[in-house]
Amino acid sequence: MIRPKPTKELIIEICSGKTGGQRFIEHVHHGLIETPLSDLYPVLDLDELIAFEAGSWQLRNNNGLRINTQTSDVYDIFSHIFNSGFPYMNKNKEISEKMKDKHNKLNPFRGRDLRPRLETINQDSISNLRKSLQEETNTYVFECQYHDTKRARGGDNYKLEIMRFQNVYPKRGTIIPAYATEISRIVSQYPKEILVPEATVF
Repeated sequence: MIRPKPTKELIIEICSGKTGGQRFIEHVHHGLIETPLSDLYPVLDLDELIAFEAGSWQLRNNNGLRINTQTSDVYDIFSHIFNSGFPYMNKNKEISEKMKDKHNKLNPFRGRDLRPRLETINQDSISNLRKSLQEETNTYVFECQYHDTKRARGGDNYKLEIMRFQNVYPKRGTIIPAYATEISRIVSQYPKEILVPEATVF
């Protein structure tokens, strides 16, 4: 089974359709950069991917995940992150009639049978995810902010990242679409095949 690529318009509806806010879509982008899930995407719904990336980044950026990513079962890690990631996403998500069919095709599992899906992932991919979840978060800036931010940090640019997909200067009305375009570009490079565990019934 093959699923379509997510469009910029659909990403906007998932990430800020209800609120028009910017914070959630920022966290989705940052999570995709720092904890990429390309190896796991064939067994995840798009909504699961988005909730995981935003939820995990927000938790890591605040007080940490508060779960041992090295010893905990991967299903427990996902469940822990989903406990905050899905409510966070659902506050922002609003899918239009026009986008419902595409949204459904990008969420083939409908959230069912997560444990057997995750059990199909090879251990190297899981180990890489565990390591990335332990890393400190980056600081993301517009290009115009880079030198001032670096100077304020005493010349330290450790984990200071310029968002080159954004305009050099932040401009109202362009920031969310730029995030959505970049998220769509990243996810569109992920495998399109859907891997269905034998126990899962569609």
